[in-house]
Amino acid sequence: MQITGSYLNYQNMTSLLSSLGVQDSGNLIMQVFESSIKNLQDKIDSALFSEASAKAVTELYGEISNLAGRASKLTLDDINSAFNDRTPVSSDSNVLTATAIDSFSADSGASEATYTITVNQLARSQENTGLELNATDLTSVDQGTNTFNININGQDFELSITVEEGDTNEDVLQKIVTAVNGESGLEVTAQVMEGSLEGARGLVIQSDNTGTANEFAITDLTGNAVSVTGADTVSQSALDASYTVDGEAYVSNSNTVYLDEGLVTVDLKGVGKTTLTVAPDKGKVGEAVTSFASGINSFLEFLGDNKDYISDEVGATINSYLLQHKSGLESLGITVNDEGMLEVDNAQLNVALEKDFSGLKEALGGFDGLAVQVKGRLDKMALDSPLNYTKEAKNMSPDFTDYIYGVSASMLSQIYQGMLLNTYV
Repeated sequence: MQITGSYLNYQNMTSLLSSLGVQDSGNLIMQVFESSIKNLQDKIDSALFSEASAKAVTELYGEISNLAGRASKLTLDDINSAFNDRTPVSSDSNVLTATAIDSFSADSGASEATYTITVNQLARSQENTGLELNATDLTSVDQGTNTFNININGQDFELSITVEEGDTNEDVLQKIVTAVNGESGLEVTAQVMEGSLEGARGLVIQSDNTGTANEFAITDLTGNAVSVTGADTVSQSALDASYTVDGEAYVSNSNTVYLDEGLVTVDLKGVGKTTLTVAPDKGKVGEAVTSFASGINSFLEFLGDNKDYISDEVGATINSYLLQHKSGLESLGITVNDEGMLEVDNAQLNVALEKDFSGLKEALGGFDGLAVQVKGRLDKMALDSPLNYTKEAKNMSPDFTDYIYGVSASMLSQIYQGMLLNTYV
């Protein structure tokens, strides 16, 4: 069988020599590569690696990536770990809901905690409701310029409208709405609403923000636009939210409040008492555990299907981890069947999630946890040369590597048929 080198080898060797300043590197590399292969071909009778072996090695790294990703979901130093999830759960979502910042280390993210919260009063905004006026009647507001003031948060906003002869009540109401809503920085919104009687219209003016700090007052300065429309009539006064956390009282202008130094955001929804628990979502952890077990099975099955090409040491290492954690896994409802594959008893796993969550966390994501050990091994394999994990590599002729080292003047290292194994030295 004729020895060949992959185009990927050629590309990467070209890139290597180019970075060293070699001109016309493409032709030079092809000459070096072809010459080395030709000379070595005279010394051996068959290809260094079979097509099946090259395919198995390529797929091995895909399996490594897949299982490493599943293992990372159960390690404590990964921001996407299910153990680092922080999902707040309220015992009564009609009282409040919440979100929290996830953790990625012992010193980050929201703390796992349980809060007893009583909401006594929700914050609300001030609302003024004007008089109901017949929309088509001529207005009683003074013709000419009418100015009025809105005071909010200690700041005065002077607004004006121009009333012309023939303006109807609806014309004037719309002019007031335009003036209020067009004022930059005035956190008050006005609109014309239908009245209780047919053809009636009235103003509704509301603060954009809740709380007593956002109360406002409307007064006429010139003309009578406010008094005629009743825009100064407070129909709903502003209120602050009142609530307790673990017995300690608080007030807030907003119905959005914060716990744990701002890492937990709470949205107050209604009056009542609830328990808020901030902790990893046990359902997500359970899914991560079953996914990890499935990933190990897939990895071991792949190794079994490719036992002629992949080193036995790879599977032996994973199996040694499983043996080491055998009793711990069984307590979680995970056992090894007669075929050497993992089986998950979901009922027992759910019991472990509820009654021994810390133990489950330690068994999988602790310092010597199974997921940590597996991911550490896979990370090492991902950085190693595939030659370390292929059976056919053990039969590689020393003449091959010696020759390549000689002709490349130490620029190339570890090349084999059909696979990119260049290690820059």
